[in-house]
Amino acid sequence: MEFTVGFFMEAHRERTRVDVSPAPNSRERRDTALKAVVTTWPDLPKRDIRRVTGADCRGWAARALREGTGFIAPNAKSRRIGMSPSAFNKAVAALRAVFAIACEEGVIEANPAARVAKAPARRKWLDLPSPEQFREITQSIAGRRSKWSAECADMVRLLAYSGLRLREGTRLRWSDVNLGKNQLAVAGTKSATSRRVIPLFPSLGTLLAEIRGRRGAERPEARILRVGSCRGALASACAAVGVPKMNHHALRHLFATRCIESGVDIPTVSRWLGHADGGTLAMKTYGHLRQEHSQAQAAKVHF
Repeated sequence: MEFTVGFFMEAHRERTRVDVSPAPNSRERRDTALKAVVTTWPDLPKRDIRRVTGADCRGWAARALREGTGFIAPNAKSRRIGMSPSAFNKAVAALRAVFAIACEEGVIEANPAARVAKAPARRKWLDLPSPEQFREITQSIAGRRSKWSAECADMVRLLAYSGLRLREGTRLRWSDVNLGKNQLAVAGTKSATSRRVIPLFPSLGTLLAEIRGRRGAERPEARILRVGSCRGALASACAAVGVPKMNHHALRHLFATRCIESGVDIPTVSRWLGHADGGTLAMKTYGHLRQEHSQAQAAKVHF
């Protein structure tokens, strides 16, 4: 049996290729992370995996964070020095996965990358439109002289009213809508646990009724959304309204923000979003909103 790190890296790549995860882009990200490890640690593949120490891994981590991969995105306006926390943490996960295979095979007893500390992610400031601005955005999109203007406006509203990921939204069919139970079945695309059932929120139910009224009767297997993206239309509308540029994922943030501002608890919002961590990610992302809501509600308490 070969004992080079490169041998186990190839084993990791093979596992990534045959992974049954429903999201191909997730597999691509894992492979990209492994390439980043090799770029920032060129001699690692040839090393005997039994002789790689925790100190070696921590030394690599310091270099990777400091120097980065040297990759410059096309049309980039500036060059990043070092590796971003997100890219670094994915690289750490890939490195751990490689050594974990060696542990499974009994080649090494402990994972030398286990104690490599991940970089703290910078929290993104969510600069989202107000309800009035969002209505202006959707009206701007619908009013454009384009064949797909109405469908793009439908997508923007549906993603914002449901919190669905883009691929979840584009896979929705009329058969997923259960008017009797006032529910929407979401197949889930990121992981097995993202499959879920969410309520037909009032705005979402109104939108679906509006689409049905506009199109007439459609087969149950017909897709609800007829476009695969609304990125360009959304960006143009944001510019026209005078609000920060939004993408598809920002609509998911908008949904979660409106839910929390309406008093819905974070664990419930997390389930609606299809998170598998019980609310940990949602708490990190939206926890400050809960505190703001709590303070606003506390002001109403009198004795």
